[in-house]
Amino acid sequence: MTGQLRSANGPNVTVVESTHAVTRIADFLTKANFSVDLIPDPGAATGAGNTELLVVAAGVMPAGGLTELRSVLGVAADIPAMLILEPGSQVSISDDIACLTWPVSSTALSAACHGLLLESGSVNAIRARSPGGASASVLYGEIVAMAASALTQAADGKMPDLGAVRLLAERIHSQLLRDNGLVNQSLEPHAVFDLASHSANVAIIAGKIALGLAVGVEDSVRVIMAGIVHDLGMARLPTSLLHNPGRLSEEEQQQLRTHPLLGAELLDGIESRYSWLPNIILHEHERMQGQGYPSGIGSSAIDSLAKIIGLSDVFEALSHPRSYRSPYTALEALEQVSDMRGEYFESGMVVALVNEISAFPMDSYVQLSTGEIGQVVGTNPDNILRPEVVIRWDDSWNPVATPRRIDLVDTPDVTIARALLEAELPIT
Repeated sequence: MTGQLRSANGPNVTVVESTHAVTRIADFLTKANFSVDLIPDPGAATGAGNTELLVVAAGVMPAGGLTELRSVLGVAADIPAMLILEPGSQVSISDDIACLTWPVSSTALSAACHGLLLESGSVNAIRARSPGGASASVLYGEIVAMAASALTQAADGKMPDLGAVRLLAERIHSQLLRDNGLVNQSLEPHAVFDLASHSANVAIIAGKIALGLAVGVEDSVRVIMAGIVHDLGMARLPTSLLHNPGRLSEEEQQQLRTHPLLGAELLDGIESRYSWLPNIILHEHERMQGQGYPSGIGSSAIDSLAKIIGLSDVFEALSHPRSYRSPYTALEALEQVSDMRGEYFESGMVVALVNEISAFPMDSYVQLSTGEIGQVVGTNPDNILRPEVVIRWDDSWNPVATPRRIDLVDTPDVTIARALLEAELPIT
């Protein structure tokens, strides 16, 4: 049975996934303006001979693999295919199918599909990278899940499992030391405001600021941990307040501003090894010159780690959508936060944010105006649009024999055309 989800001008994509759960893959691609045919049961399908791309959830792949699936659906061998692997998937991966690991953002999935379609009839021209162990996207999914669990417990008046949060924070810290995969995940757009995703993003951004400030390992782990649970008090507010589609009234704003108190109150009687945490939650909305809440205290009285959470919280909120406005780009959000330094946030912390996040984070990939693909290996605080990059693929997307490093500040005739997701990169 084939179901046409949407008539769109975009490419025709056949999605094979079970409908027993939420049809996540089909929904993601439909919202990205692909024309999607959903096939929940390959054995009962009527055919998909007109498709331009085949996207298959590993859990419904038939025993005969992609060859059998193509035969059943009537899909030609030169039509590109992508396999979506969920954690724990046990499936043989052939050379003629690209792979992405779930969870994956809608942006990454859409980009990978477009990448496969760039070279018609050539499956291997541009392929998504095969998963190699626990990727940043998998860890990011775990962070969101942990934040969601903590918020659910808080809504029920229960203290979250801080031991589990601590262990996850240590893993996040280790990942941030290795690369910027999590940072790139935290900057990707999401369609609507989600408190768990917001908390995950704040934790990641706070961890990067901590690294930029060269604070100790223990404080870095603590600030990441605090980021995951910083909004526990929000979960204790009425859901009607949290999901208000417009701007809040003055009375509603006053009620919202009680959430640091509610969060700190929830942790009353916390075990001694986490005794530092309630103060961070209580102070994260305080500002340098007393403009914050709930107490209006000045900079010297604000917990130092709470200052990092506060800056991360504002940057995350600016760079993602709210019901009453569209998101700013990462660059626009950085510019807005930069204007707040010295008045709302300490200048050194803002500089650390700009250095660590930048418009094009370290380790991210960009396509230059020359058509070449480079990896960002250095940032320029005075011009965040012109980082240092190492050219790894030429303008035909073939690997270069000898990667070369260029500083875009010194090459005014070369600019960044766009940022690339890892799913778009050529396989070499």
